[in-house]
Formats: sequence, structure tokens, C-alpha cells
Amino acid sequence: MFTMKKPAIMLVLIILLVLTGYINHNLTQQALQKASTDYQKHEEMEMAKSTDVDEKELVETISEGNDEEEIEILDTMDNKGIDEITEEVQNTIGKTISKEDSIRSKNYFIEQRLARDKLRAGLIDRLNEIVNNDNTNDEMRVEAQKKIMKIGDISEKELTIEGMVKAKGFEEVLAFLTDENVKIIVSKDELSEQDIVKILDIVMGETDLDASNIKIMKKN
Repeated sequence: MFTMKKPAIMLVLIILLVLTGYINHNLTQQALQKASTDYQKHEEMEMAKSTDVDEKELVETISEGNDEEEIEILDTMDNKGIDEITEEVQNTIGKTISKEDSIRSKNYFIEQRLARDKLRAGLIDRLNEIVNNDNTNDEMRVEAQKKIMKIGDISEKELTIEGMVKAKGFEEVLAFLTDENVKIIVSKDELSEQDIVKILDIVMGETDLDASNIKIMKKN
């Protein structure tokens, strides 16, 4: 009767665990990308409904504008390290959502949420190219995989923060989170001290950031 020694059994179990983890990771990333695409389409349709402009024209304008910016960024990143790739996209998102012209837009929250998610989707695509490239060394591949997982974690925290802030009575909320700071934009004519305390309490509870690294802005 065939029997396996204990070390062999342990080796088989370890291989199975690694294989299972790899499959689960890939399935999770595929699900996140699909959810992001579906959410983007939903936001574009909602934006079209909220304006008097032709729906088809509006959706094409949003998509084409964001694609152009995304392509330009990715084309300039080819020879940069993974950290620089990530930082450049994060900086672009942070600057865009804080621009005065952007904040004045009637559809600010939908537009900037779309821009944020599309730029991150482009970053994930770029990182996946690095992961799947046969010429990528093991160290860089692992780093790229870590960045992809980090982006997923950040996006999940942003959604959680947005939902919790809305539950406090704010009609619209946009959160943008990095390792160093977070920007929260809310639809409010004036922010009271009580409003600020509520938002700080939520953000500090969901992140490891100090109050000094949390910027709260209002969109009239």
C-alpha cells in the first residue's frame, strides 16, 4: 500500500496553499476590475441624467477626456520605478480633485470619482503588465503585486469613509487617500466645528493618520 511520509505531505499542502492563494488573488483582482468598470458606467449614466446635455455626447466627453489624460501619464512612466509610477498617479489625482475649476463644476463628485477610479485602473493595468512580463525580475514582480493589493485596500477604505460620512448627514462625499494624507470633500455650504469633528473621527478611525494630515474641503 502506497504511503506518503510526513515531510512529503507537508510539502504538498504548502504547494496547494500557495496555489490556492495565487488563484484567489487573481480572481479578486478580476472582480475588482469588473466592479470598477460597472461602477464607472453607472456613474456616467447618473451624470447624464442630472444634466440637460445629450446623454451620448456627455458620456463620450467624460470617457475620451479621462482616457487622453491616462494615456499621457502612462506613456511617460515606462522608465520609472514602481514607486515613482504610483506616486505620479496619486499626485495627479490629488491635484485634480483640489483644483478650483474642478470644485466649481456642477457634477464635481461624479466627475472626480470617475477620474480617480480611471487613473487608478490605468495604474493597475500598468502594474499588471510588469507582473506578467517575462523579463520582470522576481523582486520587481513582487513589488508590483504588493502595489496592486495596496491600491485595492486604499479604494476600499475610501468607499468606507465616504459611506460613513454620508451617514452623518452629508449629501455627497469624495475621499482621496494616500499613505501620508487624506482629502475629504463634502457638499456643504459651510462646515461647522461639529461637522469637522465628525469627519475627523471617522477618518482617524479608519486610518492611522493624524488630524494634521487630514484635509477637509467643502463643495458649495
